[in-house]
Amino acid sequence: MSAFISRFCNMKNIELLKELLSYKLNKKLPGMSAQKEMIPVFPDNQPEYFNYNQDLRDAAVLICLFEENNRIKTVLIERVQDASPHSGQIAFPGGKKEDSDNDLIDTAFREASEEVGLKASKQSYVGSLTSVQIPISRYNVLPVICIVDSIHKLIICKHEVRKVFIVDLFDLLKSENIRQVCARQIRIDAPSYAFDKQIVWGATAMVLKELEEILS
Repeated sequence: MSAFISRFCNMKNIELLKELLSYKLNKKLPGMSAQKEMIPVFPDNQPEYFNYNQDLRDAAVLICLFEENNRIKTVLIERVQDASPHSGQIAFPGGKKEDSDNDLIDTAFREASEEVGLKASKQSYVGSLTSVQIPISRYNVLPVICIVDSIHKLIICKHEVRKVFIVDLFDLLKSENIRQVCARQIRIDAPSYAFDKQIVWGATAMVLKELEEILS
């Protein structure tokens, strides 16, 4: 963890973070070089990441940042247990693009509203990270970042979300490590982040790694 991020752990002015992100997100992004550091290794049938000839569906997630008690916080969810490839995983709120969405920024804000009742205006949009390929579910996901003054009480969509978490962003970024997770009914060692006994791995960890490199 860089000294820069350590300094931000105690920052009191979210406007400084907004200015930094607005600047960095308009520069060349780390992209694949950051994302690949968090790819878990499966013993067989390794998903094919970074094959840009794949026919993937568009989706987006919302990284909502805000200041609370002089700390920078964000919203994560635990997905419901179902038959999907991402059953029970920790993620940012988000989902697939609908025909009614003007763009993927619209998708991110709409999905966050539908899944957890997060009512953020598009005027809070700061920028986007590099899209993340998720071969197992055949999605190409754009991480959209917004900064808001505060968030109101969140209400989850119980069909999609089991729990919602308010997480200290920089404590999360400092937790990077290799941890054992269960995927496809097997135990694997995965690069990950963690908070409150929850493990963040896979595509969400890839998103967080790029954000960490941008902030460092």
